[in-house]
Amino acid sequence: MALASGVHDGNPPIISPPDMVRIAADAGYNSVGLWVAPGDNWHSSTSGEVASALQQTGLIPLDVEVIWIQLGGQPDPVHHEIISIGGDIGARNCLVVSSEPDRELTKQLFEDLCEHAQRAGMRACLEYMAITEIKTLDDALDVVTAVNHPAGGILVDPFHHERVGHVPDKIREIPERWLSYAQLCDMPKRGAITDPDAYFLDAIDGRLAPGEGSLPLAEMTRLLPETLPISLEIRSAHYRERYPDPLERARVILERSSAFLSSLDHG
Repeated sequence: MALASGVHDGNPPIISPPDMVRIAADAGYNSVGLWVAPGDNWHSSTSGEVASALQQTGLIPLDVEVIWIQLGGQPDPVHHEIISIGGDIGARNCLVVSSEPDRELTKQLFEDLCEHAQRAGMRACLEYMAITEIKTLDDALDVVTAVNHPAGGILVDPFHHERVGHVPDKIREIPERWLSYAQLCDMPKRGAITDPDAYFLDAIDGRLAPGEGSLPLAEMTRLLPETLPISLEIRSAHYRERYPDPLERARVILERSSAFLSSLDHG
């Protein structure tokens, strides 16, 4: 499995995109995920700088994020710009979430994103989480199956899968054609979190490296296709405080994640 960089410093990360590529490469990753916020962390020269860093390091840009469909949304030029940027740097996927409660409108907007993603040589992967309107895997399957676009997909994040009450085996319900990559992390034992603010804080600050928490992560991971690329999303106050240097943090997370994956092979 490909391991993409999981060096996050908050929401969004404070590390520049070109530096993210270099840190991921120096830490030993073979892929990198990039936060793209046009006009914020991404300016007219950024795509060229990132493309140069990718060429120098040989890393694969696994995904760009985040495209967040908003309430009452129309096709959003900013979303299209994020996809265009992803295409320019050769990204394979873009991460999509939706806060639009109208399911039919969500399907229309997701189809629009899939069309743009296909033209950019990417997949648009819809993530389910309790703080959006695509809360469950069933919701995501409803949208992606109805749209039925070859550039569409579903993104599994173990944190959200467990927190919305799904058992690991529910991953079997995802047709393999809808899986382009998956995220990996672990979490301390918390149980269900119903408060949206607490849920969000846990998602951006409470994560651990695979094998360090209480998620049934081994079972979940074994249910994914063996060759599926994996992104490490370890947004973690614990790791930021214990390893303030982002390169050291990235190395430690990769070491522990690789050990976890090796234990699956041996098991």
